[in-house]
Amino acid sequence: MMRLHLFLIPTFISLLFPPGKVAGADVQVTELEDRIRVEIDGKLFTEWRHKEWFAPYFYPVVGPNGENITRNYPMKEGVAHESQDHPHHRSLRFAHSDVNGVNFWYWGPGKEGKHSASIELEKIESIRSGKTGEFVAWCRWLDGEKLVVRERMRVVFTPLKNRQVLMDYDVELHAGAKPVTFGDMKDGGLFVRVAGTMRVAEGDKAGGGKLKGALLNSHDDRDAVTWGKRAEWVDYIGPDASGKTVGIAMFDHPSNLRYPTHWHSRTYGLLAANRFGTDHFDAKFLKAKGISCRPHGDQCPACNSRNGDYTIAANASLKLRHRIYFHHGDSETAEVATKSRDYIALPPTPVR
Repeated sequence: MMRLHLFLIPTFISLLFPPGKVAGADVQVTELEDRIRVEIDGKLFTEWRHKEWFAPYFYPVVGPNGENITRNYPMKEGVAHESQDHPHHRSLRFAHSDVNGVNFWYWGPGKEGKHSASIELEKIESIRSGKTGEFVAWCRWLDGEKLVVRERMRVVFTPLKNRQVLMDYDVELHAGAKPVTFGDMKDGGLFVRVAGTMRVAEGDKAGGGKLKGALLNSHDDRDAVTWGKRAEWVDYIGPDASGKTVGIAMFDHPSNLRYPTHWHSRTYGLLAANRFGTDHFDAKFLKAKGISCRPHGDQCPACNSRNGDYTIAANASLKLRHRIYFHHGDSETAEVATKSRDYIALPPTPVR
């Protein structure tokens, strides 16, 4: 009998800890040639893809019901319920549309090769798997061959019950020998483009046909009214492809510049925490239709005011903290307000 037990031990261990999964770990972070893959309990949560395009981005992001809850387009076309607009809204990433006059947010279709901007991986500083997962990476924001700013990003993945996840996304923006100015623009910050089923409305502007999604902020503003408002958090809620309600809540932190931040929250599916935009969210600086700001519109009152510009001094840096909560149900059942308060109460992030 004892021999039988000894014979079964290797099989038992292999069932507990499948190949490729760290023993006792819930989150596995793996560096591949062109991406960093994040798995939770052996199932894909997301990938940080850094070679496919002009800038890195996370895609897919698998929600608590096993469905992708960020938009597939343009990585995958023809998906039901998706609109094929704004191809630069790639799932989830951090960017800005005016950094020393260079646009790192927008690459127009058919014009990619004419755009000098790119964000490229410089190095992976560290990777950690375990009860939480983490990676730290350095990226170079380039204007052709010219370095504009260096970015250090630290992303931490914390699994919660029922396949919900907290994702901390902290960035440090480092200026070199010359100052770096982030212009007052509405297109910028940490953003997510939600799955088509989660949208509030059809079309790329407020006023499109109502769908089943909803936007809610910490001051109880809803849907299109959340746009441009300052708030501690905003939650984008709606059905995933299975028809079950999920949400993507984004939290600001009091240590950040201009807390609480303005939100570039659109009913067509965009949610961005943008602390570099001020006048572009102010109705008194409203521009006429047809005026483009990429990155500067001479006929745009907000572009000309420059009130919200923020400059990082030479050889200095700016640190920004964010948390994203991928959850079941609406904001109330998911206790989004409580989760935001928990985040605000966290001590400063330790230096690693």
